[in-house]
Amino acid sequence: MAASVAQNMQVLWKDYVETGLPKPDNFILKEAPMPEVTKDGEIKLNLLYLSVDPYMRGRMRNTPGYFVGPFAPGEPLTSGAVARVVESRNSIYPVGTVIQASLPWVQYTVQLPDPAAPMTVVSEDVAKELGLPLSVYVGALGMTGMTAFCSLERIGKPKKGETVFVSGAAGAVGLIVGQLCKNVYGCTVVGSAGTDAKVEMLLKNGFDSAWNYKTMTTADALAKYTPQGIDVYFDNVGGETLESALAACNLHARVVCCGSISNYNKAAEEHYGVRNMFLIISRRILMEGFIVYDFTDMLQEFITKMTSYLREGKVTAVEQVVKGGLGAAGQAFIDLMQGANTGKMVIKAASKEDGTPPDAWDMMHGPAWHMMHGPAWDMMHGPAWNMMHAPAWDDTWDPKWACMGHDAWACMEHDACACMG
Repeated sequence: MAASVAQNMQVLWKDYVETGLPKPDNFILKEAPMPEVTKDGEIKLNLLYLSVDPYMRGRMRNTPGYFVGPFAPGEPLTSGAVARVVESRNSIYPVGTVIQASLPWVQYTVQLPDPAAPMTVVSEDVAKELGLPLSVYVGALGMTGMTAFCSLERIGKPKKGETVFVSGAAGAVGLIVGQLCKNVYGCTVVGSAGTDAKVEMLLKNGFDSAWNYKTMTTADALAKYTPQGIDVYFDNVGGETLESALAACNLHARVVCCGSISNYNKAAEEHYGVRNMFLIISRRILMEGFIVYDFTDMLQEFITKMTSYLREGKVTAVEQVVKGGLGAAGQAFIDLMQGANTGKMVIKAASKEDGTPPDAWDMMHGPAWHMMHGPAWDMMHGPAWNMMHAPAWDDTWDPKWACMGHDAWACMEHDACACMG
């Protein structure tokens, strides 16, 4: 039931979305020609894992990005990815090499690596030793982990015994920040998240206190959990949360400005105006923004130390892997922007890490699968469907099909149904 090896799917960006959430039809799934390696230096890549990140929302507007421009309508989106070299005319990247880079949302691409900005070769052996999938290289050992580690080292500079507040703490970066502050720097760590389940997850991953910002205001939570004030605020949210955090900041506190997701889907005139910025002066607060590429000189230090932290259990890589190949990527991004992720959200683009392309069964878990619940699907529950329960059907029954009777039909994802593939 495997899909043709020659199939090369891509996701194109339809058009700019200035405000509000993008819709599924903004992401166009389309087959692309299979590229060929024709020149010395070129390599052919097969996408294994694809990252979806909140910063991408800024590239969906027709405005200059803060480090790269907007996505071009009619062209593939791009983001951090892990891929395997399947054909090569480049001695630095032989066949079988696994790389991490920013890549287009296309299953197979031919790239000419730029010596000035080389692709990062990653170690399969290290991932295996850690007991982690290769997706860790777009998560804890990729841009996500580097964002957390480097911004704390350069800007936050947490000290043992200090109090750190992380907003968006159950997200990809926030969760790593909290673990680093607790288990490496020796701080008291508090965090906010959007569901009770996420709050419980934070408490299990080292946070001293956490709260659901939908049922408890940040101002009230900080008054309850940090009566001593906060020394470092890691801001992923902006808006009212930033205002409440500034009010709780101690003298010489540091505010690490990583993101402002509360504003990402709003027009500029709708952004929340923080009203207590004067506190930055009166309390001598350091408040600094950054992008991860500011820290390229720290890459090797980050890889060495974060690998050790993962090995020692000081950081746990929490990932939410979305199956369904590129066909599921657009909806996954929309879900991410609605807070559906816990930890790092990653798209599994290939069925196996050896580069096997998604088979037809995997593809059925993407958007096309959900379309099967329309009228045509309902018609299957008529007389013709009932006839399938006649004695002849009973004669062919196999116990391993028992899961087909599960009330929610969700058992289609269960291992016992593997025979269907």
